Amino acid sequence: MGKELQPRKHRHKRHYTFMIISGDSDRKNKQIHLGHVATQVLAFSLFAILVAIVCYIAYITLRYKNLQSSNSALQASMQAVIDEQSLQIDDLSSKYSSLQSENTELQANYEQVSKALNIMVDDEEAKEAADIEAALPKGFPLSSQASYEARLDDPSSDSKDNAKEGDYILVFSASAGSHVVASGSGTVLTITSDSKYGKCITIDHGNGYKSIYRLSGTVLVEEGDTISRGTALFLVGDKGAVLGYQIQYNDEFVNPEDLLEING
Repeated sequence: MGKELQPRKHRHKRHYTFMIISGDSDRKNKQIHLGHVATQVLAFSLFAILVAIVCYIAYITLRYKNLQSSNSALQASMQAVIDEQSLQIDDLSSKYSSLQSENTELQANYEQVSKALNIMVDDEEAKEAADIEAALPKGFPLSSQASYEARLDDPSSDSKDNAKEGDYILVFSASAGSHVVASGSGTVLTITSDSKYGKCITIDHGNGYKSIYRLSGTVLVEEGDTISRGTALFLVGDKGAVLGYQIQYNDEFVNPEDLLEING
């Protein structure tokens, strides 16, 4: 026997009714009828929305935890930087204090050196002034007291007498055993013979001045000698002698009395 044909089962379409109850005073109810397909679409849509919300919440939670972790790492890093900078500040403060101490010490040393330098400069200036003063030919040209006479010397004449015209000269009467001395510091420039007085010593004082000593005594210096004021140039003989004393400034004869200092 062939299979008996069984009657086909019919699916019944499901319908869903949603009732919306109003809270108004008229208490009207509103019903919405949805078919099976529309209900499934609505259900899937709501499920998708719910899944999206859950995923979003999970994402926000994970993001928040990651941010917390990043913030903790950043705070730790910033704290490490702050700690390192604090150490650097402490080190710089220590170095600054040390530099301040060194600066104070250097300042004190500078003041001491400055004072010493000022003293040296003052001493050098005083020495230079003393040297300049000592080089001026204004000292007395004899080691003992003597009288003198201001005259004019005629270079073209062999006479020691006072001339009407000529060069300025002081004629001293030197006592026996005394010395003719330099009237200022300088260098012995020349030692020559002199037709009137016997010998002539010329001293260059290095400042434009030259002093000239003319005498017949014994010469005690040599050309090129460096001498000081008061250095003995001649030894006067037992019978005494006449000293002719002259001064030049820039190779011009000047009156020795204008510079001569007589003590006592």
